[in-house]
Amino acid sequence: MKRLFTFIFVVISVLNLMAQEYNPQVESMIEEVNLDSLKMFVRNLTGEDSVRVNGEMVRIEHRVDSWGNDLAAEYVQQVLEEYGLEPTVQNYSTNGTNVFAVQEGTLYPDQYYMICAHYDAVDYYCADDNASGSAAVLEAARILTPIDFEYSIIYALWDQEEIGLVGSNYYAQQAASNGDDILSVINMDMIAWDNDEDMVAEIHTNSATNTQELADYIMAIDDIYDLATNPVIQNPGTTASDHSRFWNQGYAAVLMIEEYYGGDFNPYYHTENDRISIFNLPYFHEMAKLSIGSIVSLASPVGFGTGIDQLLANGGVSLNNYPNPFSGQTTISIELAKDDDLQLVLMSSQGAVINKLVNGPKTAGKHEFTLNADELPNGIYFLIGTTQQGSQTRKLIIQ
Repeated sequence: MKRLFTFIFVVISVLNLMAQEYNPQVESMIEEVNLDSLKMFVRNLTGEDSVRVNGEMVRIEHRVDSWGNDLAAEYVQQVLEEYGLEPTVQNYSTNGTNVFAVQEGTLYPDQYYMICAHYDAVDYYCADDNASGSAAVLEAARILTPIDFEYSIIYALWDQEEIGLVGSNYYAQQAASNGDDILSVINMDMIAWDNDEDMVAEIHTNSATNTQELADYIMAIDDIYDLATNPVIQNPGTTASDHSRFWNQGYAAVLMIEEYYGGDFNPYYHTENDRISIFNLPYFHEMAKLSIGSIVSLASPVGFGTGIDQLLANGGVSLNNYPNPFSGQTTISIELAKDDDLQLVLMSSQGAVINKLVNGPKTAGKHEFTLNADELPNGIYFLIGTTQQGSQTRKLIIQ
């Protein structure tokens, strides 16, 4: 009965999508997908840059399972925790470790939409395969965790894809055995190579329950929000990535990938020459937008209204910053619903006011400035913006 209910629900969701009109709230979250943030995650995962893990500056030299890729798993876990999630580290075998976290929905917490990728690799660097997809999952968590959604979202990073889709297979079998109501799965694997610059995004499907409808859903998102990608549905699609393990259990799932069938596949695949330097960065950015925008629409943000209505509901002020976590500097973005007096303070986790950043009248619209935190100790801080309409708080992490 539960699987029958899922089938009926997803069909209704697809019908609703076909009638869906442009919504500025969805576009707002798509626009939050930041290329610099995506690049940071890739550079950290591929060892191009050092990163702080468990309090120490380290370099993730590789993500090869047989050589030991625990450091990569610890980094993924840490990032998810920094965004307020409680990750599950699923040690399903001696060397196999999945890392995933659930953002609970407000209305339908037991129904799930999943965005996922594999983090393991076969050589040094392996940026496109698949730090690119992993980075997009982490970017989704960065953007979406402050937002309430009607449905739960699963952010999942799989291990041992490269030796037979082992991690995703274990998870999908467990989910099916438990009767988990996973409504849709978007798997990203190699989303950064576009040598011919045609922006083709392949969406791989098959006959599993509602998988074709999910692909059509993503096609509609691309059209409604006028994204730069050119999506092409491949049916039957490849079984050579983690989405296929969800097909095997009857779940709707798609693979988002560069031109695997279309003749423009990364020639550096499975070599140490697969580095971020060979990325088509605009293509990478747009592929992440399409995947994350689809999850946003599927999971249904609470309070779906016009941008100005949402701002007023949040006390007339919206706060954001990038990067977060950060060291040195971060860019703070403030949006006001109308002309207002704004007080913006930086506060320590113990409640002490560190700095009054703004104290006076500001015009409606967006304002940006740089916060220099070189002299502040590492830790958690709070940015609090207050207007005559109310206030909003944002957590900052200095590392």
